[in-house]
Amino acid sequence: MAEPFLSSSWYRIAELRPKLRDNAHVQRHRYRGRAWYVVGDHLSGRVHRISPMAYLFIALMDGRREVDDLWSEVVRQVGDEAPSQDDIVRLLSQLYSADLLLCDAPPDALELLDRSSRQKRSRIMQNVLNPMSIRIPAWDPDRFLEKTVRFVRPLFGWLGVLLWLVVVGPAVILAGQHWSELSDNVIDQLLGAENLFLLSLTFPVVKMIHELGHGYAAKVFGGEVHELGVMFLMGMPTPYVDVSAASTFRGKYRRIIVGAGGMVAELFLAAIAFYIWLLVEPGIVRALCFNVMAVAGVSTVIFNGNPLMRYDGYYMLADFLEIPNLGGRSSQFLNHIFNKYVFRIDGVGSLPASTPSEWKWFATYAPAAFVYRIFVQIGIAFVLVQKFFFIGIILALWSLATSIVMPVYKAFKYVFTNPQLQKQRRRAVGLTMGALSAAAAIFLLVPAPLYTVTEGVIWLPDSAIVRAGTDGFAQRLLAKPGAVVRIGDPLIESAEAGLSAQIETLRWRVAELESDLSAQRFTDRSSAEVTILELAQARSEFERQRERGVRLVVHSGADGTFTVPRADDLPGRFSREGEVLAYVTPASSNIVRVTVPQDDIDLVRHHVLRTSVKLPGHISETYSATVVREVPSGANQLPSKALSTAGGGTAAVDPGDKEGRRTLARVFQFDLALPPDAPTQAFGSRAYVRFDHQWEPIGFQLYRRVRQLFLTRLNA
Repeated sequence: MAEPFLSSSWYRIAELRPKLRDNAHVQRHRYRGRAWYVVGDHLSGRVHRISPMAYLFIALMDGRREVDDLWSEVVRQVGDEAPSQDDIVRLLSQLYSADLLLCDAPPDALELLDRSSRQKRSRIMQNVLNPMSIRIPAWDPDRFLEKTVRFVRPLFGWLGVLLWLVVVGPAVILAGQHWSELSDNVIDQLLGAENLFLLSLTFPVVKMIHELGHGYAAKVFGGEVHELGVMFLMGMPTPYVDVSAASTFRGKYRRIIVGAGGMVAELFLAAIAFYIWLLVEPGIVRALCFNVMAVAGVSTVIFNGNPLMRYDGYYMLADFLEIPNLGGRSSQFLNHIFNKYVFRIDGVGSLPASTPSEWKWFATYAPAAFVYRIFVQIGIAFVLVQKFFFIGIILALWSLATSIVMPVYKAFKYVFTNPQLQKQRRRAVGLTMGALSAAAAIFLLVPAPLYTVTEGVIWLPDSAIVRAGTDGFAQRLLAKPGAVVRIGDPLIESAEAGLSAQIETLRWRVAELESDLSAQRFTDRSSAEVTILELAQARSEFERQRERGVRLVVHSGADGTFTVPRADDLPGRFSREGEVLAYVTPASSNIVRVTVPQDDIDLVRHHVLRTSVKLPGHISETYSATVVREVPSGANQLPSKALSTAGGGTAAVDPGDKEGRRTLARVFQFDLALPPDAPTQAFGSRAYVRFDHQWEPIGFQLYRRVRQLFLTRLNA
């Protein structure tokens, strides 16, 4: 239903004689091929976008003509295209709250138009409800920037672009080559007790350079910068400047350059720090350079450069798309859709999108930004909890309250108390409670698939591994490497110095004791009993040493091809008992050795319905498997480097482990048997395994993961 052309509140402002203040200025812009007008304030730097029809009304305001006469003149000129009376009320309220309007308003009209106190409360609440960025204005830097802008003006041209590319481009390439060194334990390095003081010095300096980049970019293009203050970003005091005056620039690429100025300066500084980091030895200078790179990188990726947070990337995206106030208008768009098509409220007007293509951005931006903001806040809170438990807990609760509890509270308050829903209250409450009930039922009652996905390697059976039977020096190979052998064939002969002599000595010792026992059996019974004990001990030692002598020759435990790594170096090499000497590789193996993280071990041990495996080269095929062996205890060791991140797998390993197999978290090993029809795979190649469990509601699955997260990450 179309918005009413007349307003019930019109009588309260009809006799006002408004005009713009002298500090207001108007510029004409084009957004997505349509003309718009931007009303700005030289003093505060705030800007407001208005339509051509609204600007026609503003252009007629001279302080002498009444609002009713002005609106009648607009209707006479443009007819049905004229703004409605409610539009005029909102326009005047917006200008008055921004301190851009002068009028002889009587008290009742002042009550309708006055929004300044509400705006102040809104700014205070914004600081309170956003634990990531609390802003406190401190200084007007416009005069300082005006005097010093001549020193940086040459950088805002092709010379500056070329210099930036020459410095930053190679740094990015070199950083990729040193990525492992830069990223290893970065959180521990940054938030370590010994580094916090250096970080507290580095962070404000880097951010000051960032903000000066914005300020100088705005001054180069003729803008004004009247606010510099302190923003508590994640609790860290950080400088900021307000360059909202750049919104009045006609060229959108000028506005984008102002938005990117901070990140450009910050990345240039990070590149210089990286070169110094490469050249100097470990120490304070290197630590400072690392902090500069980390601060610049984290802030650019997570905050400033990301359009889903209301920092530089957000304004750059809005300017590039030519959709001012993208976030606010996206929320208004979704609110309009709910009011008009879900709650069916009369008189909500048309969609706030000014062009047909904008609704796609409005429909997706607000939900994506909401989810990302929650993700960032909770992620930062968990990092801080691990390092600073009390602060992290407070920030986590604050984030939970502001990101979830408050929006839910506002939504319920709107549904149950908003006067706009008075006629549709029953429908709105019913739909809301019904949607919540349905979501709760799906979340807590409807079973959903539950499975564990992991990786494994095609594993040699234990019988195919040739191990040293006892300590000794390898003498010779009894079978040629590459030859086909069968079970029981001798493979490697070893020798142990003195073992033969020791066996022969024990043989004669046994014979001697047997002879003594024969002589003492009927003449000296007490001596015979002692001899019996000595004889038993001698026989046991003789058998043990003779068995060691037999084990010096290693036999094949399987049919297959005899494979000896570094066969030329084997003769003369000393080996401990159990050490791997060679392999007898069968034609195929049906064993897959997999690792299961500690978080999933209970599900895999007790709640597996079926196990399936996918093999490289046969991804379209799925093969069933059965568990044939389990290592009951966990270990921080992978069976193969192919399962680690360094080998292309998913298991995170200790960067200090040279072999690349020691994991950061405990894992449990299982051996799976493939069916006979599974294709032959190379030993050591990766396999992908899925354990299917009994279906479970999403709520219970989420509870399990959150509980495990608290147990593992917070050591609770």
